[in-house]
Amino acid sequence: MLVNGFPRLSETFVLHELLELERRGVRLHLFALRRPAEVVQQDALSELRATVEYLPEGAVPHQRTRVRLAHAALILNRRTGYINGLADVLASPEYSRSLGVNAALLAHRLIRLGSPPLYVHFAHKPATVGRFASLLAGVPYALSAHAKDIWLTPEAELARKVQDAAVVLTCTEHARTNLDRLADGLTPVHLVYHGVELKGRSRSEGRGKTPQLLAVGRLVEKKGHETLLLAAALLRDRGLGFTLRLVGEGPEWPRLQRLVHELQLADRVVFLGPLSESEVRTEYASADVFALSCRRLANGDQDGLPNVILEAMAHGLPVVSTRLDGIVEAIVDGESGLLADQDDPAAVARHLELLIEDPAARERIGEAGRSRIAERFERGTSLPHVVTVLAGAGIVPTDAVEGQRSLRAVA
Repeated sequence: MLVNGFPRLSETFVLHELLELERRGVRLHLFALRRPAEVVQQDALSELRATVEYLPEGAVPHQRTRVRLAHAALILNRRTGYINGLADVLASPEYSRSLGVNAALLAHRLIRLGSPPLYVHFAHKPATVGRFASLLAGVPYALSAHAKDIWLTPEAELARKVQDAAVVLTCTEHARTNLDRLADGLTPVHLVYHGVELKGRSRSEGRGKTPQLLAVGRLVEKKGHETLLLAAALLRDRGLGFTLRLVGEGPEWPRLQRLVHELQLADRVVFLGPLSESEVRTEYASADVFALSCRRLANGDQDGLPNVILEAMAHGLPVVSTRLDGIVEAIVDGESGLLADQDDPAAVARHLELLIEDPAARERIGEAGRSRIAERFERGTSLPHVVTVLAGAGIVPTDAVEGQRSLRAVA
């Protein structure tokens, strides 16, 4: 498997796919383009048995000899196929020296591992390197595309990556429709929701306590935290009691802290920073309402279906969010959650006010959300679907579908 960075706290779905494949007997070798500098890591990371190998970042001078040897080995492995693949790589509009280095080193490692199929997560840089390596090593690849990597990759480039893949997976119907159009009938494109774990409810209500609002997500512009803070100021002005707890870190943190100061919300808003999965579960258990005011940016960047929304619903929390294409696939407005237009703090405040003042509405919407997860978004259903799709394309052994042991590797 090839990913952009590993491990990443915000990409628990990648780790859970790895663990599911290992549970089914697939021996994995994980390549990553970079090692994130994150303080907090996923709780389940210790369960992963796969070797994790990091490709060099950029064109490193001392790698020159290693790259030459890699190309020599590749041409000896499959002379005509390699030459044709190299010609395609060099002619590609997205080719650069650094990407070519990574692709050659990855292709060489693939043939040394026995030329296993490649499974690539994310359609931007990882898919570029993965596609190039596939051309050089002559191995098939599967592509899993998600959100930013779909909407910010130029269409012509994305179409090449999709059409050259053996199979494509994506996590919203909105994305599937777009990728299927780009595939032009050449590659099957499958919708596979990431899914979340649905356990028994573990809510700590606490009669008489101040209502607690919770937001979980990276502190980046598309998460819409500014809208949520403006809504919180409106609630404060209406005399409503509440606390707002923000989980996550990111480049927007200083600006959001400044906005809290300007809105005089310091006694209502708490920045918790990055938390582990178990710590986030504790926050879900003590919260009354979950809110995330996601937005589509001017450049097209937007969330697909944030896993944290599904996690909150699985914990029985009523969710307030926005009418983005992916989110409406999970939330039926007025039934399993409450939705507002993006950048509309007044509408978000109205929804939050209703849920703060009406415990019965919180209970009704929270239970409907849990039912929605059980129907369509449970991890126990989605992960086997990933394996089935990959096996159908020859990326993992067919006996992995039944969970039998296999010695075949997927790189």
